[in-house]
Amino acid sequence: MTSGQDHQQHIILLVPLLSRIDPALLGRNDMLTYIQINAAKPATKPYLLRDSQSLYLQVKPNGLKLWRMNYRFLDKQKTLHLGKWLEVGLADARAKRDEARQKVAAGFDPAIEKKRVRIAAKYAAANTFELVAKEWLVKCERDGLAPVTVEKIRWLPASRQAAM
Repeated sequence: MTSGQDHQQHIILLVPLLSRIDPALLGRNDMLTYIQINAAKPATKPYLLRDSQSLYLQVKPNGLKLWRMNYRFLDKQKTLHLGKWLEVGLADARAKRDEARQKVAAGFDPAIEKKRVRIAAKYAAANTFELVAKEWLVKCERDGLAPVTVEKIRWLPASRQAAM
């Protein structure tokens, strides 16, 4: 038997199977496109536009479009917020989804990691030299130090700014 005849036999075997499949499912594409997202209009209730691997875009009644992702961590269903549409594009949302899935696979909760990063950034921004010096100056004034001493202390943050 030649390879052409063998190929025909495989097709003949597959035809009965394909006839049982709903034709609407054959051309179905589960991934969102830019056109579908832009065409999504607000409705009276929020609705979802699903992408692949539990990523979806929630369209709210006020027109806001938010990227979200469902995942399971320690046998609990959770939702991770990935950002707003246009601030986070389609490719970026998929990349963030992939990062989150890797964190879940490694045993980390991506929502807690995201919160931890945000708190660390806030803490790092609050602990600049200038802010700490100003807090100390207020404390020194409140403690009733001599005006000359307070003036010398005021010089410290001012000299730091002049050096920059």
